[in-house]
Amino acid sequence: MSFESDFRLNFQDKYQELHLKEVVVNKAKRCCTITFLYPSTSKELSEADKKEIILWIKDYVGLDFLDLKVKFKRVFVEEKLILKDIQSFFAERYKLVETYIKEEAFKIEITNIDVIVDITVSKSIEKYFADNKIVSELSNFLKENYLVEFTIKLTVDETFVDDVDIESVVHTTAYKPTQRYSVDVVKEIVGDKFMTSPEFLSNIKEPKKDVVAAGFISKFTRKDYVQKSGQRAGAERVLFSFVLDDEKGKMECVHFCAKRNVQVLESLEDYMFVLVEGDVQKSTYSGKLQLNVKKMALASKEIEIPEEYVAKEDHALSTVKTESLTTLSQGDMFTKEIKYNDKVNGKTCVVFDIETTGLDKSNDQIIEIGAVKLVDGKFKEKFQTFVKPTNPIPMDVTKLTGITDDMVKNAPSPEQVLKDFYEFTRDSAIVGQNVIDFDMMFVKRIGKEYGLTFDNEVYDTYVMARQAHLQVTNFKLGTLVKYFGFTLEGAHRAWNDAYATAQVFLKLCEIK
Repeated sequence: MSFESDFRLNFQDKYQELHLKEVVVNKAKRCCTITFLYPSTSKELSEADKKEIILWIKDYVGLDFLDLKVKFKRVFVEEKLILKDIQSFFAERYKLVETYIKEEAFKIEITNIDVIVDITVSKSIEKYFADNKIVSELSNFLKENYLVEFTIKLTVDETFVDDVDIESVVHTTAYKPTQRYSVDVVKEIVGDKFMTSPEFLSNIKEPKKDVVAAGFISKFTRKDYVQKSGQRAGAERVLFSFVLDDEKGKMECVHFCAKRNVQVLESLEDYMFVLVEGDVQKSTYSGKLQLNVKKMALASKEIEIPEEYVAKEDHALSTVKTESLTTLSQGDMFTKEIKYNDKVNGKTCVVFDIETTGLDKSNDQIIEIGAVKLVDGKFKEKFQTFVKPTNPIPMDVTKLTGITDDMVKNAPSPEQVLKDFYEFTRDSAIVGQNVIDFDMMFVKRIGKEYGLTFDNEVYDTYVMARQAHLQVTNFKLGTLVKYFGFTLEGAHRAWNDAYATAQVFLKLCEIK
């Protein structure tokens, strides 16, 4: 039986409104702290009651070698306290939501039966809640803290605009792409000293021995199992797995843990920054590359990755050859200089568009990418290529775009194109028409398969046009092009749409 069950059995209904919150053992301070909660509506515990409970716990647990502290906290169901705990919940577990949802988005109603929490969200955030099962997790968290039932409701506001990148939430909101710093190892966890510097995960394309990498960990899990074969058949083993993210790429990591290191590994949590060393091999289950960790250390800062590793990504080896657009420089010495806002001024932006085999963002494929690079609002470089799909192009897509199977049969693979596009967009903001809910979903999903993390800043001209309150009947690209006095030739072809979107973007960013 559990501690709480034995507690109930011993005291029967005497302390039925008392709930065990947590038990914390601090070995360093040789202290055990047990916390109980009880509703503010129930009678306050007397000193005699507290003494009786503490004496029973001491006898039950027998912690002669530890100091015992027992806390009794009354729970007050108040709107401000609830809101504070909700914000704490998101700050610890879901950084994106903490950053994205403001205090005014929450409405809290305390009834005689339960507490209703209504949260106003966008469609993208609603999907994020559903994907991560946040509603039930938050409800359980609040119930444990306040001892009453909680009902969490999501109200979708169609006009609510996403100000942040909803995808890749683990690090793009909690940890912005970082500058590099010197190595500062806090504690060796597994193995000995590291003898070499880390390299980018995105550069590792095939199995490789003695790889050193550094990054944030996420999805940290433990699995206990019994070894089925070998000299140690029947022995109990522990496997730890996690995803390592170094801001350029991600990789699944596994560590078959020695018994002496289990407790140390258990102390790791998501979002910690670590150094790891091991062999990169293909997983027997997924066929994807994974890093089998031999050494690991905590680090207090991001770690410097030598530029020699970056230099390996040779642009001369690119499949897609970019084209200079010097002929598209705007204006001349007699033209009044156009001033842009901080989305353009001093920035490099890549405006792009894709054509796909369909609208299913989870399964359909990219068949063409077109992009233009803007530097301080000047057209500088063109990126255009077909992409070879694994399946035939549907007839309705051919009718819409004019792209046939013959046109893509000799095109480069998605991996080749996405790697080149990743390089083309490096250190740039990304711009597109309806880019957040469509184009970026494709690029991120397919890029993820090859260890490419597109965590660029993103501007959506559809959203920007709505925010500008333009006098138009809709915010489609063709409508916006016409509104600003441009022409759109060859619509539904990636380069044409990307170039038109770039013109619209610059108009939306002009300072009048």
